[in-house]
Amino acid sequence: MKSLKLRWLLIGNLISSTGMSFIWPLTTVYMHDYLGKSLALAGIVLFVESLIMIGGSYIGGYIYDHGNGRFWMLCSIMVSIIALLLLVFFNKWPAYPILLIINGFTGAIANTIINALAASIKNHEASYVFNMMYFMANIGVVLGTLIVGFIVKINIRYIFVVTFLLYVIFFIIALTKYVFENIQIEKNTNHLKKELLQKTSTNSILIIGGILLTYLMIQVGYAQWQSNLSVYMQSLGIGLNKYSYLWTINGVIVVIGQPIISFLDKRYGINDFKKVYVGYVMFVIAFASLIFAKDYMHFMMSMIIVTFGEVIAFPVIPAIVANLSSNSERGKYQGFVSIAASTGHAVGPLLGGVVVEMFSYEVLFEVIVLLVLLFTIISLIITYFNLKK
Repeated sequence: MKSLKLRWLLIGNLISSTGMSFIWPLTTVYMHDYLGKSLALAGIVLFVESLIMIGGSYIGGYIYDHGNGRFWMLCSIMVSIIALLLLVFFNKWPAYPILLIINGFTGAIANTIINALAASIKNHEASYVFNMMYFMANIGVVLGTLIVGFIVKINIRYIFVVTFLLYVIFFIIALTKYVFENIQIEKNTNHLKKELLQKTSTNSILIIGGILLTYLMIQVGYAQWQSNLSVYMQSLGIGLNKYSYLWTINGVIVVIGQPIISFLDKRYGINDFKKVYVGYVMFVIAFASLIFAKDYMHFMMSMIIVTFGEVIAFPVIPAIVANLSSNSERGKYQGFVSIAASTGHAVGPLLGGVVVEMFSYEVLFEVIVLLVLLFTIISLIITYFNLKK
């Protein structure tokens, strides 16, 4: 029987990530500038898509555990292909948001099944597999955002054509190379054993809560880069292609910076809590700089600071949560990490659109700075006193 090869998972992840990075940075500006809709309405669409994707992720995990994972993975990718093909011809209102949400839902199902499939690879450590998956996803972001800047200059609708073609290639790879092994699930009949397992301590729960609430606020701010900032830069006379290049810079720094941070960590053994709070402070500085950003160079500097904050803090957060949570609840608290990120992405564009329409972009950035700074200080205090205990 054929076994699943890591290289095909990585190639598939690269292609799907490249395709999706054509669409997600342009959603808000496409709805605002091309379809003539408000930022608040664009935020609502992104909010609904994020909620639907949370549901899709749950369904994907359930399917992998209980159903025919390969069949539903291929069905999900095929539905995404159909939605992307329809977007080539039907990209007005309301077809655009409907097809976008359908693609987000089926994409979340497929991605969850593929991530679960990645954990089944036996000839590599799981940490290595997922690090490589994350690495290839960021390579895809670099390629996608770099190419999209050129495509936009020709015709923005060609983005849907290219994404459709990439997903066709992705489907072919999944169909021919993604091998699902039949795994016999062993059920534990000792129900008392689970009850006797140690629970996560109250001190650890408080530390995790503080870190994840700050992480949530940061994701609300980070979501502005992926939504409302594109429109703001356009209003300042900065072209859409230049906005897309900022995400190329983001991807390059993540790809280069991640191995450097890992090397320094191994060499000097930097404390995880120090890293996460240094990253949080960098986010505060980056968001504060947006209050005064009026030209492309300032936006570029802000993106660079944001990305270094991401590289330093984001990989450490699940590691801290894993170390603080008990073995019996490790999955539960890792789920909270995903929920914090997803909630930030869901609320961020909608909140940003409403604040901008009621006040201004400057007020939006000030609100985000205050939220992130406040929760960083609260989290730091909680962590300090509970670690001592």
